[in-house]
Amino acid sequence: MKIKTRLFLLCAALLAWVESFATNSSYLGLMPQPRSVELSGGVFAYNPSQVVVAESWIDDYVSEYLHSGCGRVAIVIKQDGGLRLPAEGYELVVSTEGIVLRGVDRAGVINGFHTLLQLFPAEIYSSSLDSACEIPCLRIVDWPEYSYRGQHLDVARTYSSVEQIKEFVSHIAHHKLNHLHLHLTDDEGWRVEILSHPELTDVAAYRGGDSPIWPIYGAFDQRYGGYYTQSELRELVEYAAQRGVTIVPEIDLPGHSLAIGKVHPEILCPVERDNSASAGYDRRNVWCVSREENYALLEDILVELCDIFPSEYIHIGGDEVDTSLWRDCPHCLALYNQKGMTSRSELHSYFMLRLMDILAKQGRKAAMWNEAAESGLIPHSVRMHGWEGVEECRTVAEAGYKTIVMPGPYFYFDMRQSKEDDGHNWAGVVTTKKCYSVDLSKFGYSSLAKGNVEGFSGAFWSELYVTHKDKYENYLEYQTFPRICALSEVCWLPQQMREWSDFERRLEQHKLRMDSMGVSYRKGEPTSPTGRQITPGLKVTTSLPMSRDNALEKLSAYANDYGYRTKRTCHEGDWILYEFAGTLKKGTTVQLTTGYRHVARGLFPSGVVEVSADGITFTDYAPLNNGSCTIRLNGPTRAIRLRSTRTGNGDSYVFVQYPVIRVE
Repeated sequence: MKIKTRLFLLCAALLAWVESFATNSSYLGLMPQPRSVELSGGVFAYNPSQVVVAESWIDDYVSEYLHSGCGRVAIVIKQDGGLRLPAEGYELVVSTEGIVLRGVDRAGVINGFHTLLQLFPAEIYSSSLDSACEIPCLRIVDWPEYSYRGQHLDVARTYSSVEQIKEFVSHIAHHKLNHLHLHLTDDEGWRVEILSHPELTDVAAYRGGDSPIWPIYGAFDQRYGGYYTQSELRELVEYAAQRGVTIVPEIDLPGHSLAIGKVHPEILCPVERDNSASAGYDRRNVWCVSREENYALLEDILVELCDIFPSEYIHIGGDEVDTSLWRDCPHCLALYNQKGMTSRSELHSYFMLRLMDILAKQGRKAAMWNEAAESGLIPHSVRMHGWEGVEECRTVAEAGYKTIVMPGPYFYFDMRQSKEDDGHNWAGVVTTKKCYSVDLSKFGYSSLAKGNVEGFSGAFWSELYVTHKDKYENYLEYQTFPRICALSEVCWLPQQMREWSDFERRLEQHKLRMDSMGVSYRKGEPTSPTGRQITPGLKVTTSLPMSRDNALEKLSAYANDYGYRTKRTCHEGDWILYEFAGTLKKGTTVQLTTGYRHVARGLFPSGVVEVSADGITFTDYAPLNNGSCTIRLNGPTRAIRLRSTRTGNGDSYVFVQYPVIRVE
């Protein structure tokens, strides 16, 4: 009985200690959670008259938040290589006499400083603190689990200004992310100034209007875009470095190159394509592997890129390559036979290896998307970014590549956050909790694979950004926060130290800091549409040929929310007709969509909604905006017709959808 009593008391004491530790760390709301927090009792009374002494290289950053007065030295921030901590580690000690922050290296100092800021009132993020406050006495010893803690930002599909990127860098730095993967080129835009080839940004930085690059993601009535000068990018690199963030630039090759192909069509394989489905728009977007002049142009580009960005790695893409263009190219076929190749993936590797040689001459390494590893010919000096799914990330890690794990179903922050949210949907719904749940052991990673994982990264692809800028205070931040908070802790803490309910409690406290930072994070579930959805008898017809035989019957049955493709793009005068078995009453709300429901693509770029009370005579009712329109009927209606007023949408198809009908 005594033994049982002692065991009970021991278990109770252990539970109390665990709960005490959780309380000690949780009540501070630190994000990400440090490895060790020891509260010692008492407080340090801070006031702005006290002196802050910091290493000269971080002094400007410190002074953004803490003014140094003329009193006694109270805060010391320094680098101390004698600390017995892993890389990027730090020790933060707060006593009644003052604060001492020591970092084992520069990154450790910056990491510790971001933790120190979280001990102050949240207002410190909105302006330099000019009032007294109390900070609990404690000792924090901390270091990150992973060396790469990243966030990807696509500025090619939708241009973001330098100031917007700086603000984003500041936000991710406060969460101890240390890499910004900057996606600078794609089919829809070329954003980096190349001095030896100014035509790239003169032409390919813009689409729509008189640009040879057609719009594809909305905003069809204007010429829009932009690019970054080299001086702007150098300023951005310096700004990020001061905050502990390395910018990894990406030039996406050899696919995703439609924009540069419109400037230099000679880089493409001389392969004829039937462009009638896209209304004459040539959508070839893959560099010719065999053309030697291509590598000279790419060397010009990559040499200048290396001069701008000091990062060890330069990302050169390698994903989603249409290799059928190489199959049909006589010059690529000749190279294929000359080299004794047996698959088109070897042509892919040949291209990437040539780029690696260019980078090696600049003292740099290549980073690539996981598809580039499929041939087995890419050396293990390349860092692979796994994006398609958990399995693809595991495959490249098991194969021996240093790997950044960023699978779409967990870390793609362009995915919707609930069924009611805007966002992509190919990887499903990605909640903050799902992001936090990433566990390499549960994903089946071996010890070898785990050892090759350098870290994790979120991703934000900006196809939706251009049509959502006016719908949200800041769509980028709405999509990425608070999911980035979960990502930061996945990167920072070992799996056994992470616990969702504790994270959730701390996140609620941390939101005060994000408010002060000015982060427009997602604050809750979006408002559901009003009214009851109904499905009256419906017949769908269209002037457009459908790719699937029973598509119109499925749509007439309100089946397949994804919609169905047509065999070609729209032409002026094309129509989609919805005929109802009965009459829709006045006041009924009808949501009409061409293209995807979740992204403005594959649509009528401009058009008119026409309504009919008898199904015979139609009158104009409202214009389509980026292919869609929601109307409230002002009278009995038997039919609704969508009519295209433009030819071409940048794609070779239109998505046809059924209408969403609601009544109060």
